[in-house]
Amino acid sequence: MKKNSPSQLEIKSMLWSMLSFLLAVATIMATAWTFGALYYDGPAAVPGGWNLLLAIVWMFSVVVLAKKARFAYIWQLRLLICCLPVYVYWLSIRPSNDRDWQPEFAQTGYVDIDKSHLTFHQFRNFDYEVDGSPTGKITERWESRTHDLNQLNGIDLIFDAFGGKLMAHPMLSFDFGDEGHVLLSIETRKETHESFSTIGGIYKMFELQYIFGDEADFVRVRTNIRDEPCYIYRTSTTPEDAKKLLLTCIQSQNRLKNQPHWYNAITTNCTTSYRAQTPVEHRHPFDWRTLVNGQLDLMLYEKEALTTGDLTFEELRIQAFINKAAQAHPEGSGFSAAIRKGRVGFESKK
Repeated sequence: MKKNSPSQLEIKSMLWSMLSFLLAVATIMATAWTFGALYYDGPAAVPGGWNLLLAIVWMFSVVVLAKKARFAYIWQLRLLICCLPVYVYWLSIRPSNDRDWQPEFAQTGYVDIDKSHLTFHQFRNFDYEVDGSPTGKITERWESRTHDLNQLNGIDLIFDAFGGKLMAHPMLSFDFGDEGHVLLSIETRKETHESFSTIGGIYKMFELQYIFGDEADFVRVRTNIRDEPCYIYRTSTTPEDAKKLLLTCIQSQNRLKNQPHWYNAITTNCTTSYRAQTPVEHRHPFDWRTLVNGQLDLMLYEKEALTTGDLTFEELRIQAFINKAAQAHPEGSGFSAAIRKGRVGFESKK
């Protein structure tokens, strides 16, 4: 027998059910986001405290309003309307380069370009006690350094796997041969009262900062002070592509000097920012490990973006581990050579 096709009434009922479901999902997401916006970006400087109280009062108020509605779609619409003023307030919050920053984020860097000569201003080169003590003395140094773009011959990846397979912090080290290395770290620019928060990074908790600096600074603070597992890989980037990427990153840093921008844990973080800098024709298709970046080095291995020496990924990663070498060489002088010695891709390095 031929099946009866749905009646108009049944179709309308299905469409209404679908619309109600989508409206319910939108309401839940908007309510959760608004609570977070008040908690992290409320008028108080520090998340929690008064911001938490404000978020709770807002949530209680909208629940009371919702309960007075006779139909589901009415309370859902009321909730969405209650979210709107908070969203308008949130849009009005602007990033700034003028805040009470933690020392390692205190300066806003920029680069002058004169033909092939690059002068890095506010180049970070902090020094640490040679014993690596977490409470040891830190010497703050912000310098100016000049490098010849024509000497750039490749890029190394320094991979801080502080969050295991879920989270990591990739840094690019631009190899200028005898002129040394220039490391770029894309960071959350934290104020004196702030600490890193993944959820806070979805909101407007941190400004975005591009920091060029010395490897002995950025690596030692992670291997010798925090004891976070770090790895070094030679990438397969050609000198020409390395120059293009560096110039694009410099443009981004210079832009941030005059037009500060918010960090975002999803769209503008330490990994997605690098991808955005890569010319479209050289970008790999999007991979979920760009966001959950604890396995970013595995992704790059699979895409043949690393020098492997015909090793399996597990073998390559074991020999790329640099903590022991870094801790055995706590001085800044000769540090870059010490963490590369005997590793795949660096055999010809001094």
